[in-house]
Amino acid sequence: MTKGLSKRLGLLALFGGAVAIVLILLSNRMSTQLFFEIKPERAGAILWEFNVVLVLLFILFVLSMGYFLFMDFMQMLKQKKYSNMDSLTQLPNMAAYLNDIIQLISNEKVEQDYIMVSLDIDKFKAINETFGFACGTQIIKMVANMLSARIQPGEYCYRIENDLFYLLLKSQGKDEDFSRIRDILDSITIELISTDDQELLQHFNGGISNHVLTFSAGAMIIQTKKIKDIMAGYKDENLQERCLELVAKICDNANIARKTGKSKNVNYVSIFDESMRQTILEEKEIEDAFLIGIEQGEFEIYYQPKFYIGGEEAVHGGAEALIRWNSGDMGFMPPGKFVPLFEKDGNAIRLDMHVVDLVCQNICEWRSKGLEVLPISINVSRPTMANGLGYFEYVRERMFLYDIPQELVEFEILESSSDVDEDMVVAFINEIHNRGFRISIDDFGTGMSSLGLLRRIPLDTLKLDKSFFDDMRIDMTYKESAVMRYMILMAKAMGIRTIAEGIEEKFQVDMLREYGCDMVQGYYFSRPLPLSDYEKMLKQA
Repeated sequence: MTKGLSKRLGLLALFGGAVAIVLILLSNRMSTQLFFEIKPERAGAILWEFNVVLVLLFILFVLSMGYFLFMDFMQMLKQKKYSNMDSLTQLPNMAAYLNDIIQLISNEKVEQDYIMVSLDIDKFKAINETFGFACGTQIIKMVANMLSARIQPGEYCYRIENDLFYLLLKSQGKDEDFSRIRDILDSITIELISTDDQELLQHFNGGISNHVLTFSAGAMIIQTKKIKDIMAGYKDENLQERCLELVAKICDNANIARKTGKSKNVNYVSIFDESMRQTILEEKEIEDAFLIGIEQGEFEIYYQPKFYIGGEEAVHGGAEALIRWNSGDMGFMPPGKFVPLFEKDGNAIRLDMHVVDLVCQNICEWRSKGLEVLPISINVSRPTMANGLGYFEYVRERMFLYDIPQELVEFEILESSSDVDEDMVVAFINEIHNRGFRISIDDFGTGMSSLGLLRRIPLDTLKLDKSFFDDMRIDMTYKESAVMRYMILMAKAMGIRTIAEGIEEKFQVDMLREYGCDMVQGYYFSRPLPLSDYEKMLKQA
């Protein structure tokens, strides 16, 4: 019973008591007047009838007040019910989740371990933007029903917000929990693909099978015995406060696991462990140190030379600019540690611009020393390609500022990104060519749309991924080398130069020369060189 209802009951009790006192006084006054004015027998009869009327009026008053209190109480229950229910899916909401999980972890009788699952629909925002909110709403309702149908008695399903759902499932052990959650996600994906729901299908061009809906899930195992040990010693208000702290931590950990696994795989499931929290803290430290690192000159360019192998002797033919970070606080970091993070948080655009600035500075300095400078290729991240014109304007300004001839700068884009947007890539490459720059695709052959891209873009250079050459042997059969040979032949037929990267052995160079590959890059000729060492190579040329 709420405090508001208790207060109203108290006020009504006081009011009822006051009415009763008034009625008693009124009855006494009437009795005094009647016995003075008429015969006692007649006065007693009238007084009896008068008191009956007063009692009936009081009963009517009490019944009326009781009715209004009852209706008030029912309204309160109705509001409480709806305050704990999601209006769209009719599932319990966040308020209900908090209440249920607090009851669960504070109940000494509960011995069953649970696993709390946080899951959402991959790229749901894009679904809303592409097919409309009506389509998104229908998907949410269908997913809610499918999740509810897959839980067991004593388990719970909640819709928290937008496309975010929570599950409280009975835990059977980490491996079994992982398999069950994955099976739930896979079965829902299959059911959505095969649905005959016309309300949903009308939103999808070509049918829903062309737009597979997948999920990301993170989970946190709730160990009952461990929770009881943590809760021991807490009483009353302190117990409630401690429960809320534990619930918040459980939610945070499940959401960390979900975000950690996003985009790693279809229907990816990640169960929380403390290393994930440490990774989050490390990433936050890297993000916080980024701008300071730029201001303090901690980022350095290493240059990995490229060599023409068409003749008997390999000839230096330029280099690829590779960013490195020598942080004052975190030490030397390779790009694999910070570049993927910056591509997620938006810092990749600022980093790409900083690379342009450093490369232009280096080229300007080499030219001022009278060195023969060969083309330098600069990598461009996906976020930067999406930024397009802003990046090009910055490149133009830097090259003008340092007086850099256009033929000394080339651009490389990664073909192996998991979220390839061909239209964006094509538009970016066309803009590069319209401005007179050369372009190459890095890691060619690792992505999903390589051949499709080749048909649509004016490409200058194809960099064949290292994975093609890792298994090279001197005694390779004609069949085993077929893919490599025909990729080089295909590029030549299209007028595209080829570069093989990751070359570490002489026999690889000899075979690639035989196949007609134009250039190679790798440790056989040179590892990535710091600025001073690459400058020495230019001086020796």
